[in-house]
Amino acid sequence: MVIEGEMILPILRDIAQGVRFLHAADPLIVHGDLKAQNVLVDSKFRAKVADFGLSQKKQLGACGTPLWMAPELLNGGTNTPQTDVYAFGIVLAEVYSRRDPYEGEDTRTVLEEVADLKRPVDKRPAIPPACPSDVVSIMKDCWHKNPVFRPPFEEVERRLKALDAQHAGPGKSHEELLYDVFPRHVAIALREGRKVEPERRDMVTIFFSDIVGFTTISSTLDPVKVSNMLDRLYSIFDRLSSTYGVFKVETIGDAYMAVTNLVEDQPFDHALRIARFAIGAIKAAQSTPVDLDDPSKGTVQIRVGFHCGPVVANVVGTRNLRYCLFGDTVNTASRMESNSEALKIHCSERAAEVLKKQAVETEVHLVPRGTIQIKGKGEMKVRRRVAVREVSRRLTGGRCRRSGWKSGRFRPP
Repeated sequence: MVIEGEMILPILRDIAQGVRFLHAADPLIVHGDLKAQNVLVDSKFRAKVADFGLSQKKQLGACGTPLWMAPELLNGGTNTPQTDVYAFGIVLAEVYSRRDPYEGEDTRTVLEEVADLKRPVDKRPAIPPACPSDVVSIMKDCWHKNPVFRPPFEEVERRLKALDAQHAGPGKSHEELLYDVFPRHVAIALREGRKVEPERRDMVTIFFSDIVGFTTISSTLDPVKVSNMLDRLYSIFDRLSSTYGVFKVETIGDAYMAVTNLVEDQPFDHALRIARFAIGAIKAAQSTPVDLDDPSKGTVQIRVGFHCGPVVANVVGTRNLRYCLFGDTVNTASRMESNSEALKIHCSERAAEVLKKQAVETEVHLVPRGTIQIKGKGEMKVRRRVAVREVSRRLTGGRCRRSGWKSGRFRPP
């Protein structure tokens, strides 16, 4: 969707630049009625912010078009630069949904809910499915219920300039989404109505993670906030999976499952890819707030486990099709995760041996945990991976090659 991104992104930047110019004026000018309808686009797709009528009326107090008005305006406040920022967040929802905000909902009810600052979950337009995650982040920051936390237009403009067309265009096509859910050859077979045959791989690496204390989090946090937390965390995991060539199998609640050397041939570095992905996942969790509105709840903590071995993959069912993995390797990888600890990466003895062959000696530091009792497996020798130096290899399509990775560590036990 680069082409659409090349059209949309300059328009968004032009809007942000135009309002930033207004806010930098002396005396200050607040637009007061920012919405898509008040943005004019010329034949070269350059956007101009128009309709400054309300900005000239100093005695109006709160003004604007109701569905674009910030909660403080609906509660009797006055227009400020922060209310323009809020309106820009609504404009972003318009651009990516191509609909008016709250379309199909009762306007009076919507306005009452937006104005209610005591609601556990703020009333805002639905996030458009086609909206890329980087833009969603800007959108949510712009329409924060607390004006203090909304970014000024200088910051909005900077963040938009940091995006490229590929990350600003609408989301993936149905075909691309199908390739995300299933391996490409499986997706093609399903699309053509052909039967998918089971596939056997002699050696893969399977990753599992889950959130420490998730039951407690779920019992104390509004379900919508729990959903938002998982979305924020697993959106980062998904980007990491693309970076490291890891195939995401599924998420079940707070559990994230992924695999290497299954949908792509990665015989020389499948365990190393998972190890690096696991480090990134740990760091991502530590930077993900449990509740954006309550910093005291801290950040997410996960535990990780992985194992190497054979597996069979197949599509199961006729409705809500799932790409599933079968075999003892799956069970063992899951047990590695359940016997891990917060912010630790736990692997089997077999995975440790494979990993040592795929990484240079200075890159991986493994500490034995000795023999422990694993449910359904009896006693097993396991390792806890406590440090990695990503200084000598870069993941490519096959073998690892020399490069300039920065060192990365997470805390030892």
